Amino acid sequence: MASSFSSRDLKEIPFGVVLLIELIAVLSISVFPQHWLRAVGGMVFGVLVAGFFRLTLTDQQAGLLRVRRRSFDVTCYWTLAVLTAVVALLLPR
Repeated sequence: MASSFSSRDLKEIPFGVVLLIELIAVLSISVFPQHWLRAVGGMVFGVLVAGFFRLTLTDQQAGLLRVRRRSFDVTCYWTLAVLTAVVALLLPR
């Protein structure tokens, strides 16, 4: 019996993992609004994971996480994560 998943479908798993992390972080704000900083931490974690996936996976395996060259993508993902964490920590509580 042939598999119902093609290699095209499987290459989007890293994007799906990152999307799931981000979705959980955003939904946690609606459940626990007083813990918004934890949700931002979850979002930062998701972007760091995206950068890690982009760094370690080939262009074909990265799927939708691939935007430009690997070095550009990783730099953008990790810079966004650091800047988001810094802004969240500098905001008054």
